Amino acid sequence: MALFDTENLMKGTLGKLNEIITGGDENTQANINNFISWCTPGIPFTSEDFNFLTKGLSGSTGEETRSLIKNAALFSMFIDLVPDPTAIYKTDQGQTLDRNSQERLSKIYENILQFAKISNLEPTESERIKIEKFRNLLSKTIEVPDLVDDTKKSYRIEYGPVKQLYNQYEKAYNDALYLYNNARISALTAANSEAVLNFMLNGPILLANVNSANDEWEANGYKSTVNDMETYISQVTNRSMSIWFSHLKDIFNIASNNLDPTTGQKFCPSFLYPSSFVNNPDWPAFNFHESECETHSSKSSNAWGGSASLNLGLWRFGANAGVQNEKENQSFQSSTYKMSFKIAMVKILRPWLGSELFSCGGWNLEPGTWQFGSCQLSDGGNPPIGNFIAYSTHAIFVKDLVVEFDKSSWESSSLKKSINAGGNVGWGPFNLGGSYKKNEETHDFKAQDTGSGFSCEGMQLIGFINRKVGKTPNPSPNAKFDN
Repeated sequence: MALFDTENLMKGTLGKLNEIITGGDENTQANINNFISWCTPGIPFTSEDFNFLTKGLSGSTGEETRSLIKNAALFSMFIDLVPDPTAIYKTDQGQTLDRNSQERLSKIYENILQFAKISNLEPTESERIKIEKFRNLLSKTIEVPDLVDDTKKSYRIEYGPVKQLYNQYEKAYNDALYLYNNARISALTAANSEAVLNFMLNGPILLANVNSANDEWEANGYKSTVNDMETYISQVTNRSMSIWFSHLKDIFNIASNNLDPTTGQKFCPSFLYPSSFVNNPDWPAFNFHESECETHSSKSSNAWGGSASLNLGLWRFGANAGVQNEKENQSFQSSTYKMSFKIAMVKILRPWLGSELFSCGGWNLEPGTWQFGSCQLSDGGNPPIGNFIAYSTHAIFVKDLVVEFDKSSWESSSLKKSINAGGNVGWGPFNLGGSYKKNEETHDFKAQDTGSGFSCEGMQLIGFINRKVGKTPNPSPNAKFDN
């Protein structure tokens, strides 16, 4: 009977999950500009942490309002960090360990708006009117009451009506695509006939659902319309960026003036769609079996050529000889393995970010004015090199995690001992135990020993879907700049 070590089991598990999320076939085309970054460790969250998504930033009492703003600020600053280019390690699968570079997306974006050299050929009056119309459909500025001074006006940036529908139908399409890819990839590697028969019988229905969701996105979610509007704005602003840059600066300045009253820190609010994802009873399921390990672990062994090493084995943190945060890597072998959990891929909304800027050819950076490292933020290569190669577009949450091994291996395993002993313990991107602080309160997050493995009901963030920015900046040869 074959024995599987825990690191290869985790590589296979994430290899399959990555292929489901980012993969494609002749029926569903994959987006080559997307890649996944796994958090190590996963970050626990409670439903209360996301109350601001459904309640907004104004509560019924001062205490509730402060809590909502603080949670919004903490989350917004957490996802403001850009992926670390040195942590990317996979080509075919586009995976990376999420070791953030501490570069903030909002700061990079602010510096571009402030210091970039922009093209100077003015648009015609009809082009100005058309651009303004498109901008109002894609984003809008909302006046809201000032929480401190009733005589002052405050503003909030939101997506416009067309972009809101775009996000809604894009989410429905992505959900249908996940179910189709999950069934397809499971059928390719399953040891039993159930998954194969399921795809044979239900695959056409699942594919029809994908095509139907795409048609709905086109018809009611303005899929092509939004892409055409952003393309038009890009084409016109390749010749003159001044008006568009002024508009982007106004939006950013409004968003960046939000202040967390408990810390005094400014933050650019970011949100998740759908806002009610935490309480949605229909999170899709994910399952993995040891028979799939060889196929998926071998697929995820192709390197981008970087020197970054990947450790997806067991780990725990503990105090030892005066060291407060010493990491111990552990492993064991098992002849059987099953993992299941519920998963939600939730879109990150940043109303203040004009991400189409990164692909626009009407701006450039020069050493004389750009004082923040290399003027080439990303070379667009494979792998990309630079301080700003991508930004996160979706957060990957899981809950109801259940893992089973063969009973004898589990009984003698170091992981069983670590879970029962408490402390910070995990496996790859999955957090299995420890304490964490939120809003000055300490919370426990702990897996339960089931006798042949463990279960962990709590929700945790295990990774991000990121979008590569391509070569940035990439000035158009037709753009004219002032000397």
